[in-house]
Amino acid sequence: MNENAPSRKPQASSPKPGIRRICVICGSLLLLSCLRLDSFLFDPTRVTEYFNPADMDSSWHVRWVIPDSLIEPVTLAGLTGNHIYGFFVRQPADTDCADGDCPRMGTVPGKPQSAESAKSADVTPNPQRVQSAESAKSADVTPNPQRVQSAESAKSADVTSADRFTVIYNHGNGQNINRYWGRVELLWEAGFDVFIYDYEGFGKSEGSPSGAACYADAEAALEYVRGRPDVVDSMVVYYAWSLGSFMACHLAADLRKPRCLILENPMASMSAVAKEGAVLGIPGSFLVDADFDNEARIPLVGCRTLVIYGKKDDTAVPERNALVLLDKANPSATTSYPVEDANHSDLPETMGYGEYERVVKAFIAGD
Repeated sequence: MNENAPSRKPQASSPKPGIRRICVICGSLLLLSCLRLDSFLFDPTRVTEYFNPADMDSSWHVRWVIPDSLIEPVTLAGLTGNHIYGFFVRQPADTDCADGDCPRMGTVPGKPQSAESAKSADVTPNPQRVQSAESAKSADVTPNPQRVQSAESAKSADVTSADRFTVIYNHGNGQNINRYWGRVELLWEAGFDVFIYDYEGFGKSEGSPSGAACYADAEAALEYVRGRPDVVDSMVVYYAWSLGSFMACHLAADLRKPRCLILENPMASMSAVAKEGAVLGIPGSFLVDADFDNEARIPLVGCRTLVIYGKKDDTAVPERNALVLLDKANPSATTSYPVEDANHSDLPETMGYGEYERVVKAFIAGD
């Protein structure tokens, strides 16, 4: 055998440019599918009942100051008919104060309270807390077709609604209503009616969270609040924390202008969220199926807007979020309130409850 003869072993041919391009595209799509931010964006906790002491955390600063009689469980219909759960908290009417003792069990409204005292106040749930586990379970396990309260009972319960604002609270991306009940208490102590709801897949709400579902849930919340006979349409306020800013801006820009809009540590867009999630340089629209774009909507909200943010926020970094929105918003109708030492979740505590209440009340009143 001639060892110097050329080898007849077939040589591997390099892939054609077109095949290489297809491989790159497929690999990129596979990578993007692995990098989707749904799990980062939505971090719900499901519960079978709300306000169970075992599910509450002392860092949430819940003080159980709102009496059961002023809390109404509400059931709404979500995007595909899923049940969405929420609570409407009203101010005491004259009939509630007939004996001269209005049922406020917590700190005096407007009195500053430190984060430390708030924390010590809620280590053990108040025996008169919002709802016992059994009453909460019996109240809202089966959705009430009349949404818990009839129009007539709402009307008779509160005859002074013309003088009062109603806040729709759009919460953040984590946990469920339990996590945000301390915030509801602050707004209630400030003198507002408050409606808070859980997005699909959060708390007791059925389904799974998505951009479309969250928007539909917010729309259902607005429809419910506007349909109450004890709510004055021109006195409805949209309040949002973090992820909830997408829902509040959607309502304000795309559906109905509120009296005013308050954004606490808001997010600017999915691209900004992607950067906070360390997925750098990839458009947010590739990472989550959600039309979350406050940068595009903020110029269209058409109402007074307060952007209140912590300068040390490392979740929604101000330079990529709050400051971007302030730059895009109508300057003549927008107020900026930076809080020097606040992070993403401790803004009211860092401000002090008294100062937080003063700022929010003054802005809503238009002072």
